[in-house]
Amino acid sequence: MTEAEIIELFVRAAEAERKLPDTARPARLKAMNLGYVHDFADINGWHSEDKAAKRWEWLEPSKLRLDTNAIGLWEAAMEVMKLVADPNKRRALWAWAKAEAGGQPFAKWCKAEGFSRQLGDWRRKSAIEQIALTFARKMLQHNDFGDESTLPKEAEIGDKSTTIRVWRPDESKPVCGFDEELRDFSWSDAQNQRRRQREKRAA
Repeated sequence: MTEAEIIELFVRAAEAERKLPDTARPARLKAMNLGYVHDFADINGWHSEDKAAKRWEWLEPSKLRLDTNAIGLWEAAMEVMKLVADPNKRRALWAWAKAEAGGQPFAKWCKAEGFSRQLGDWRRKSAIEQIALTFARKMLQHNDFGDESTLPKEAEIGDKSTTIRVWRPDESKPVCGFDEELRDFSWSDAQNQRRRQREKRAA
């Protein structure tokens, strides 16, 4: 799967979840009809545009019932979500998908969670990249890219030495002898010797 296909999968899964029944709270009141039904006398006084909208409102995508394909996409998105190890990245990806499907704006969700929109975007993009890398890798090769790969954990020059020196064991012998004097070269001693020679010439 490419990143564009992953994005489309999660947005369509979020759209399907908006139509799922809300079973996380007590059932709504069913004994009273809170809606208003317009009779033909009311509709006859409407403009033609309003009549056409009333006639075709049952075809609005938000009011259509879910089909098996939409439920399958939602279940596939929930399985693909398991490929992201970090729960913060999973939550950011799902909140962004719900925002794209018409839910709460992503910036408002990030503010409620206590971090910036930039961090939320980074987490969401990192989750998508991790899913794409999982699908792109070979079956027999482990792929470790994508989990904090963009943030360095160590100093870049931590393994480099700042001492300018050539060390060679005493038993080694140069081939032609041109670098014999580099065995225990000290930069400060050489500078001091040049300074003494200048002072002697000046005196």
